[in-house]
Amino acid sequence: MDAKAEVEFHTLTRANILVVDDRQDGLLALEAVLSSDRYDLFKASSGQEALRYAMFKDFAVILLDVQMPEMDGFETAQLLRETNRSQYTPIIFVTAINKEIRHINQGYESGAVDYIFKPFDPFILQSKVNVFVELFEKNLQIKKQADLLRQIESHEKERQISELRQESDRSYTHLADAVPHKIVKVSPSGQVEYFNQQWLDYTGLRSEIDWKLVIHPQDRKKFLKLWSCMRHQDSQTYEEEIRLRSAQDGIYRWHLVRIVPEIKNGDNISWIASCTDIDNIKRTEESFKMLSQELNRSNKELEEYAYVASHDLKEPLHVVSSFVYLLERRFQPKLDDREKEYLRHIREGVGQAQKMIKDLLEYSCIGKKKVYEPVEIAVVLTEVLSNLKTIIEEAGAAIECGPMPKIVANYSEMVQLFQNLIVNAVKYRSQRSLEIQVTSGLQGDWWVFAVKDNGIGIDPQFKERIFDMFQRLHAKTEYSGTGIGLAICKKIVESHGGKIWIDSTPGAGTTFYFTIKQGI
Repeated sequence: MDAKAEVEFHTLTRANILVVDDRQDGLLALEAVLSSDRYDLFKASSGQEALRYAMFKDFAVILLDVQMPEMDGFETAQLLRETNRSQYTPIIFVTAINKEIRHINQGYESGAVDYIFKPFDPFILQSKVNVFVELFEKNLQIKKQADLLRQIESHEKERQISELRQESDRSYTHLADAVPHKIVKVSPSGQVEYFNQQWLDYTGLRSEIDWKLVIHPQDRKKFLKLWSCMRHQDSQTYEEEIRLRSAQDGIYRWHLVRIVPEIKNGDNISWIASCTDIDNIKRTEESFKMLSQELNRSNKELEEYAYVASHDLKEPLHVVSSFVYLLERRFQPKLDDREKEYLRHIREGVGQAQKMIKDLLEYSCIGKKKVYEPVEIAVVLTEVLSNLKTIIEEAGAAIECGPMPKIVANYSEMVQLFQNLIVNAVKYRSQRSLEIQVTSGLQGDWWVFAVKDNGIGIDPQFKERIFDMFQRLHAKTEYSGTGIGLAICKKIVESHGGKIWIDSTPGAGTTFYFTIKQGI
């Protein structure tokens, strides 16, 4: 126990004694007997005055005359018991008249602890009063000790809480210094309360932060707007990409600044900002963006070139084909078998080139037709089956079409898409009777279409390759074609925002799947 606490412990309040008698000589007699330096003596000449004293002071004991006008001792004692301060204060009745046993019992019933008759023995009265004074002092001492213990416990708890807070602050500081982010804690008024070592190492700022020295000039308006939003909406989390200046080389690097409020008792007491370096990611994104733009430009130029080249090649090939036809008609009787074979190869080569040019023109035109409108796929399939009637009949194919939806698409490209897939199924049929099923189903926001056949199938290792330009899995002598048909299908589907893929087992057939969104 320290010196200050010990002084407080021994500085006890003096006991108070209240004597009540309507006769002045009775009060003087009690005062003469009970006067002491050990306690303070208070005198009341009526029950009303005694009650007023009891409202504002604590008494070790009350000596109460029984026979008093207006309010006797018994009534006074009952009223004293009803007050908070004197509810448990010992009361000794002092009387010279009411000595009958019924009066004594009434006194005890009124809350008295003793009953003394006049004339009283001063020594006995002092002894009895001293007992209650000692009891009061001990109770007061116990109370003081309890209060002192509570103070000591309170100080100890405060000390422990303070140590825990200091330890928490140290842990927070170590943690904040360990993470690879720059962390700043700012009060709602903008005063910097804390920053970690990462912030110090990067910015070099130790005390007051001049934000103009840290933030890129082009990002300062963005930061001021962000700060304004924070001041008006103090319970939200904010994120912004801002360039911060390095003190080492003066270079600005992109950072993702994430700001969260620190709430205590419902009030925002500070803002905690974490700054994560995303400069490499940002520059990589910019590089990808530039490469994407360059790739799109190159693809567009290539498509334009393919369109122009294909269009311009049509006429020379038409001339060659025409002259081959004229040569055959004019010199047919004079040509030997070898010469006829030469002309046949020329004619087939020209035909193959014309077909490839036609496919290239179709491929380069996909996506250029930006007209999207509601399209009934059932109508599309009716036209496709009409266009392919001859080859379907020659192949003996049985085609079954399920219920088809109405979608938003380019009509002519949908015709081309289904037509190429059905032609592909007819071309790569097996020895058994060809069966083709065209179905559709809705999955979320996407229509999933399927064209299934029981043809020769495709090795799974080629399931991605078959959609590339000029890719052929078989020799020209086995199956005709330019190797562009499925590439056209892929481009049509992707231009509508969907994707295309296959599920195939060699010898068991192939299913082509593609998706088109409900609305574009």
